[in-house]
Amino acid sequence: MPQQVGEFYFIRYTLAFICALCQTQMFRVVNNVLNPRIALFFMMAMIFSPGMFNASVAFLPSSFAMYTTMMGMSAFMNWRGGLKTAIGIFWFALGGVLGWPFSMALCAPFLLEAVMFASLTSKDDFIDAIMSFLRGFVSGLLVLVSYLYAFENPVLTSRSSLNS
Repeated sequence: MPQQVGEFYFIRYTLAFICALCQTQMFRVVNNVLNPRIALFFMMAMIFSPGMFNASVAFLPSSFAMYTTMMGMSAFMNWRGGLKTAIGIFWFALGGVLGWPFSMALCAPFLLEAVMFASLTSKDDFIDAIMSFLRGFVSGLLVLVSYLYAFENPVLTSRSSLNS
């Protein structure tokens, strides 16, 4: 019995550490890209929100979606060093597979923004945006396929077996 209690608290501490890393990354991006004052308000909202405190250590799919959503938003918001569209798509796809499938829809506003900016820039930037979308789409497919083969055990059937 004491071993099970220790494992329970170890998992919760690990999840809290992962959430703290995700929140730190999000804070850093908001601070560097937007404004230090906005980052301060973000930090206060994270610290004084009981929902974040409780959800960060819960071993639930929504917690994993929360972690990956923070990482995906950080990737999309951080334009320093170039666009990180593929990385953002990857994080949202991972959140959809590990957490809630609906969390992938949170990627839509960022993709619409990227499409809008790509259409207003030069042809080379537009091609770079298309390539970034393709890399993100491929990484999302790799996440989905690896999940299916690891946990779902997909069975490929022939047409003749479906008719019988």
